[in-house]
Amino acid sequence: MTNISDDEDIAAWYKYPHYRKWFNKLYVAERFSYNCGPAGIPVPESGEYIVRPIINLAGMGIGARIVHLEEDEVSEKIPAGYFWCDYFQGRHLSVDFVKENGEWQQLNAYEGFNEKNDLCRFFEWKRVEDKFQLPGQLKELGIDRLNFECIKDPKTNKINIFEVHLRNGFDHMMKWKSIVPVFKNDPTRREGYRFIKAEASGYGYLLYPRIGYLVK
Repeated sequence: MTNISDDEDIAAWYKYPHYRKWFNKLYVAERFSYNCGPAGIPVPESGEYIVRPIINLAGMGIGARIVHLEEDEVSEKIPAGYFWCDYFQGRHLSVDFVKENGEWQQLNAYEGFNEKNDLCRFFEWKRVEDKFQLPGQLKELGIDRLNFECIKDPKTNKINIFEVHLRNGFDHMMKWKSIVPVFKNDPTRREGYRFIKAEASGYGYLLYPRIGYLVK
């Protein structure tokens, strides 16, 4: 059983009831004007789209996958409670902001690396020097910290925010330049790294739960 005090997303759900719409990833996609729609709504043109749960408090990218969808067809590939959205390609970044003296300041940025066929299993997060301005859609939030995940186009530097958290992400691990998630059955030793225990099961939905990180 997950303890509310140990799960920042659940704690934020109770702490900020007036901002719960930001847990809704379909709402986020609509606020940033992406092509998107819930199960039952056809895509505007055939192609690859990302499909994920509309709300996923378990995190870990559970249920997210890349799917080829056909124009004007109601697809059985999208379960009830899921939605489709534009599939953005580029660098996957996680960015923390904090509010200091009434002004939003970027705290850090980490780039994540995973495989297209397994979006929930990152094999490394690296601290990077990318700088961001907080988008106007997020400045309305009356909280003191937040995190967003985005895809940054390497050619245009345009960012496409697809997930917003009412808490920080890597604030407690900022001293590490490299963070390697360790899943069940993975080795817990690597030269130059130290192991930190940090368990996450995705509420039982992960075949291989995360047991910690290798950091340096």
